[in-house]
Amino acid sequence: MMRVWITALGLLLVAGCTGQSPSAGQSPSAGQNPSTGQNSSTGQSPGSGQSPSSPNPAAPNQSGPPDCRRTVNRADDVSAALNAASPGSTVCFTGHDLADTDIAMNRPGSANAAIRLFADGASVRSIHISADHVIVEGFTVAGGDGLFAKGTDLAIRHNTVQDTQRSGITCDPCQNSIIEDNTVHHVATAGIWISGQQIAVRHNAVSGTVARDNGDADGMRFFGNGHRITDNTITDISATGYANPPHPDCFQTYDSNGPPTYDVAIVGNTCRNVDAQCLIATGDRSGNRAAPTGGPSISFIGNTCASNGAQAVNLRSWPNVELRDNKISGPNITRGIIIIDGSTGCVVVGNTTADGKPTVDIDNSSRQGSQVEHNSPG
Repeated sequence: MMRVWITALGLLLVAGCTGQSPSAGQSPSAGQNPSTGQNSSTGQSPGSGQSPSSPNPAAPNQSGPPDCRRTVNRADDVSAALNAASPGSTVCFTGHDLADTDIAMNRPGSANAAIRLFADGASVRSIHISADHVIVEGFTVAGGDGLFAKGTDLAIRHNTVQDTQRSGITCDPCQNSIIEDNTVHHVATAGIWISGQQIAVRHNAVSGTVARDNGDADGMRFFGNGHRITDNTITDISATGYANPPHPDCFQTYDSNGPPTYDVAIVGNTCRNVDAQCLIATGDRSGNRAAPTGGPSISFIGNTCASNGAQAVNLRSWPNVELRDNKISGPNITRGIIIIDGSTGCVVVGNTTADGKPTVDIDNSSRQGSQVEHNSPG
């Protein structure tokens, strides 16, 4: 089953590269799935044996040096260069004079001509994007607030974000956007935080998230709908060394004051040496009741979970989750998956837990409409 899922996902991503995409072509209208053209608000999700559809990926990186309309190597020139940027132009950043610079971009590109901010690894303090159709590529972001973005048709790729005072990469709210091939290390609260619609998060490496001001420390947090989170690696997030220890998880969502979370696929990721759980979803306020009921709220499929908590997956008051073909292990595992407090309608099939530990613990309040079978141990 695992091989079928990975093969299907690979074919899907290859097929997606042939079409228009964030930063490369026309964006789908709001509420549509970029790869299918269907409205994601229906809540429809893949059934058994079908791969979740994936938002169109951003266009591949251009080979060779970019066509720089303007090259910035002094902090004093940043504002003028950004103000002069127009759709289809590339602004390049290089040199050592930008390390204390906060880049703020609020000029949009267009659907067929994104504005590209390109760096050769040059360091800046923080990046804030408040515009549509913008690419951010190749920066080292260190010491400041991190990389913040909000808008439609954004691409954030090949950046290194480290030692920040807030989350590493935040896309909130974003739509039809992609975060790929970034390295995020030793940032506060969450390595990557997404909220909105149809955000693809893939091939990123997150490690060493830390807690600040008695907060938490997670790999990724996700809110909204239509997201595809694939082939990421999250490692080495510790709860030790704090007076008030955090609760580190690789993937976390919870019901908040924002829109409901549903039609989220988390596929083929690796979670290793993180001190609590691989996935936690909690609906303590409303049970995520505003989400459509026509399909899974979360599809968690083919992931490798080697976390350090008592269980790898924790669903509490969070119904309609699909858990398939995940491999679970860890030094403190007592059960692979726990489903409690009215988390009804879950599908739990084909998961394995190492060392003979039971795979699924589901309470009576969550059994209605749930399917639990072919897990090992059962």
